[in-house]
Amino acid sequence: MVKVSNLSSLRWDWKLEQGVASPFNFVVLLVVLFSFPFVLSLSGALSFSTMDVANSLYEHAFYKFCATVGIFLWICFFIALIGILRRKRVTILQFIGVRLSSVGAIARNIGVSFLALAAMAVVGNLSNAVLSRFQLDSTAFRAMTAHNSGEALAFLFLALSAGFVEEFVFRGYIQKQCQALCGSAWLASILQLAIFTQGHIYQGWTRLIPVVLIGAILTAVALWRKTLAPGMLAHGFGDGMVAFSFFLKHL
Repeated sequence: MVKVSNLSSLRWDWKLEQGVASPFNFVVLLVVLFSFPFVLSLSGALSFSTMDVANSLYEHAFYKFCATVGIFLWICFFIALIGILRRKRVTILQFIGVRLSSVGAIARNIGVSFLALAAMAVVGNLSNAVLSRFQLDSTAFRAMTAHNSGEALAFLFLALSAGFVEEFVFRGYIQKQCQALCGSAWLASILQLAIFTQGHIYQGWTRLIPVVLIGAILTAVALWRKTLAPGMLAHGFGDGMVAFSFFLKHL
């Protein structure tokens, strides 16, 4: 259980003595993450969302979106990875919380990932049912549909990248760095969720409600199991449903 502390009792450690990376590395990553809306705007990566599917430029624009977001995610991953490796406080397997020698732990993680995926599906379906009439600003989200095998593969690359990288960066790196900063797991979770959520503003303000809820589920799983593996599996598979459903329909 995450202990709730009084704000007045928090001890802020701006040097991140217990962090997994240096303060400089943390600041660099935060600057890059908060630049994401500008990257999307300057690159024109969201142009596909306002195009008709019949437009000859649509497929190229869709690939551009997947490539832009995918590359951005992996840049964030490598910034975090470099920080962790340079600090030498934990190995990458320890950071993720993977124990390859324990078959039981692997099986439990897979089971937890299915539970997390089920909870995410409930949140997603309820959100679509309740919020669909208000999603007037969610053109980018509604346009995320594969129309051919090439688009499905491009989206699958993006989904699997998001599943691995976002859990590594947000539920892993940022959660640990924020906890080292304030000494509180629950406040670190709130800060981490806020940073995670702002990266999804391009999907529309209404979509931020399920984003927060799904992020909270993945955070709870990571804190409960003390591993990022179940969240990575659930997140990757959940985001990849667009591609998986396309391939199932065209078997």
